[in-house]
Amino acid sequence: MLLSNLLLCSVMLTSCFLGIETTAGAAIQNQNGSVSHVTLYRDQAMVTRTIDIQESSGNSEVVIGDLPENIVADSLFAEGSTGIEVRAVQFRTRAVGESPRQEVRELQQQMIALQDKIQLNQKKSEIANARVRYLNQLEKTVTPADPADLSLEATDLERMTIFLFEQRELIAPQQIELAKEQRDLNQQLELLQRQLGEITNGATKTVREAVLYVTKVDDSPQAVRLNYLVNNCGWSPTYTVRSSNDMADARLDYNGLIYQMSGEDWADVSLTLSTASPALSAAGPGLAPLRVTLVASNEGQTDFQNATKMQIGEIVSKQQAALQGNRYATNLRGFNDSSWSINEAADQWACVELVGDTNAVDNLRTELGSMTQQPSLIYQLDSTVTLTSRSSRQMVRIVSTDLPSQFYHVATPVLSSYVYREAEVTNNSTEDLLAGPISVYLEDKFVGRGEIPTVARGQTFVVGFGADPQLRTRRELVEKKDGINGGNRELNFEYRLVVENFKNEAVDIRVIDRIPTSLNNANIRITQNDFSANLSDDKLYQRVEKPEGILRWEVSVPANASVNEAYTVEYSYTVEYDRKFVVSLPSSLNQQKQEFEQLQKFRNVR
Repeated sequence: MLLSNLLLCSVMLTSCFLGIETTAGAAIQNQNGSVSHVTLYRDQAMVTRTIDIQESSGNSEVVIGDLPENIVADSLFAEGSTGIEVRAVQFRTRAVGESPRQEVRELQQQMIALQDKIQLNQKKSEIANARVRYLNQLEKTVTPADPADLSLEATDLERMTIFLFEQRELIAPQQIELAKEQRDLNQQLELLQRQLGEITNGATKTVREAVLYVTKVDDSPQAVRLNYLVNNCGWSPTYTVRSSNDMADARLDYNGLIYQMSGEDWADVSLTLSTASPALSAAGPGLAPLRVTLVASNEGQTDFQNATKMQIGEIVSKQQAALQGNRYATNLRGFNDSSWSINEAADQWACVELVGDTNAVDNLRTELGSMTQQPSLIYQLDSTVTLTSRSSRQMVRIVSTDLPSQFYHVATPVLSSYVYREAEVTNNSTEDLLAGPISVYLEDKFVGRGEIPTVARGQTFVVGFGADPQLRTRRELVEKKDGINGGNRELNFEYRLVVENFKNEAVDIRVIDRIPTSLNNANIRITQNDFSANLSDDKLYQRVEKPEGILRWEVSVPANASVNEAYTVEYSYTVEYDRKFVVSLPSSLNQQKQEFEQLQKFRNVR
């Protein structure tokens, strides 16, 4: 009752501060409305409830209850139609209790009966203890400490002694029995209390409500939309690609995997999936002046000159975290603090640009930019959906479409004897595809899982369909020649790539291999020699991979080409270097790893 009174006072005080007249004649409605639309972000949701206002014209208070436990209180806002004005919105919480059930009442009655027994037992114990104290006092009286004070005759003393011991013998079992009964009663009461606690757990709950102060211009029914953010929900993309054995096409199912534990059910709602981030702050961060100074180079201030990818990544991460905080800043102090954190990260990046190597800075900017820049996409589902608040994940269909695909096989014998099936799939749908996991099926048989990167409309991406069990490949060193040419050592290598086809039809295969490339061409000279087949004329391959020593052939392997009839590709190259040295791998492979990752991006998305 006290809490309810305090909440009522809070409402009245808030109304006064807002300049709202809470007249005695103002109508008060209590209703929950219905969730009509949800915009689901990656880790939050904007929920829209529609409330029908039936009251006559004038001022009204509308109490909307049953708001979810994961609501973001500061995000609450409402908007009315042309015939109704929302003057203010207030969020409040209050504690309520549930009506006791029959089993609760029965347990409570049993507990009362037990408490009565415990009280009776305590009274009996007190009487027994009092009798013991009386006997002790009587013993002191009849048997004083000084025998000279003894006033009883021997016969009387004997009778009194017998009486005292007999009484003690009668009281002792009673005390033991009462103690045992007390222990049993306490255990029974404790058990009933635990049972009652389990049944009534959550019986007292916190109710979350929105109080809307509205004004209607006429008596016609009007609608008000209440909007609020909720946490503990979000979505992520997931894909399924299916193809038939003839590999004529690929069907893509683009799904949204949803977790919804907001605390309220969304029944038959219009759902929009978004990759944007909701913001409570209406303003962007402010820009601070960039101050620079000069310091001695030995003071350790030149760290930015040799900034690594990891250090730059930390700057970018700091800036991203500050931007996120800025989006949720709803007061001047929070806004200024987050804006300053953003400026601090920008100042560190500016210092890298001032003193760092230009090419290195540009490369880092490009790479980190591709890591942090994600498209802001919105997917409006065609039909309404129902999403209950539960711990298990739920799935909704975003897009299902047939995409034009070019199927082929890939053989890389230097890495594996398996030949893999792949398809270059062109996204000609109306939606961009976000990076996410993919499940691949071939003729309704599960092939495996993978991941696709973010693919814009019109781009082509690669999907793997697993190894083809009817194809095999291997790499053979045919000949190696080692000789001296002047002061240089000259090595000649000849390789054979073998592809076996156990199918009854020809198969198009991309055969891929490599020759070494030098980090310093002045020290090692590598020359390509004869190829038994022409390299691929694919423009992307010619521009990106071929200069890196990657060899690629587009070949058609005949049917039943195995053993002596297997298809082969032969090539050779020469390595020449100062004979005082030996060929070795670089001491650090970090640069090679970064180059490999960049090549993979080119291969997977065009």
